[in-house]
Amino acid sequence: MYQVYALCCGEKDTTRAQFLYRDGSQAPCTIAFYFWLVVGPAGPIVVDCSFGADEAVRRGVRGYRDRVQLLSACGVRPDDVKQVFVTHLHYDHWSGHDLFANATFFIQHADIAFWHGDGGRFALFNSSADMTAIAALGPLTRAGRVRVVEGDWTVAPGLAAHLLGGHTPGLQTLSVKTQNETVLIASDTFHFYENLTARKPVQVTVNMQQALCAMERVAELAGNDAGRALPGHDPLVMTRYPQIAPGVVRVC
Repeated sequence: MYQVYALCCGEKDTTRAQFLYRDGSQAPCTIAFYFWLVVGPAGPIVVDCSFGADEAVRRGVRGYRDRVQLLSACGVRPDDVKQVFVTHLHYDHWSGHDLFANATFFIQHADIAFWHGDGGRFALFNSSADMTAIAALGPLTRAGRVRVVEGDWTVAPGLAAHLLGGHTPGLQTLSVKTQNETVLIASDTFHFYENLTARKPVQVTVNMQQALCAMERVAELAGNDAGRALPGHDPLVMTRYPQIAPGVVRVC
């Protein structure tokens, strides 16, 4: 069926208090910035767009890796990508959309509505977004390159989308049926494996109740095997799977 790759664009040093709800520890921790590649019968599907080098500098990301080179390690060119599954519209998942010039972007209505409303109005929310990239949704939609989806939906045989919300209203995840198992690209339903096991969402969360329910749903979809769910930012992903190139691991 499908093969799944995790591609890491870089890292950033922060503190535990930033990413574990009500954890007051200022102990250091590192977050990794991922996007994902699903290769199957219908060609490559990219999950999220990540961001470019300029945004990496602006956000203090170190060790930035060029996305073209990361994809090339998997035998894929950006122009080959016709479908991009967007988990949500934070800068590190949407800012780099312009790399995929031939792609249609699949985005939940709830996320688009949020960023055109309160998400864009309040600094507490929009500091996590690239508002220039949010503004590009209009022209992309008029060009027929945004496919607005609602709720759970089937991407293709063996690929199932789940609307979970919480971190953002339209956060969606992707279940991928591989040869031996089903892998869940959970994105930011949990940033670190610890978020999931401790049931502690990250601080940047629009609806805490939904975030907790989303993690319960992730555990259900993963058959209570956290190893089958890929977190949005845990550096451990790079050590749990075989590396095929710097910044690229093959999950299955």
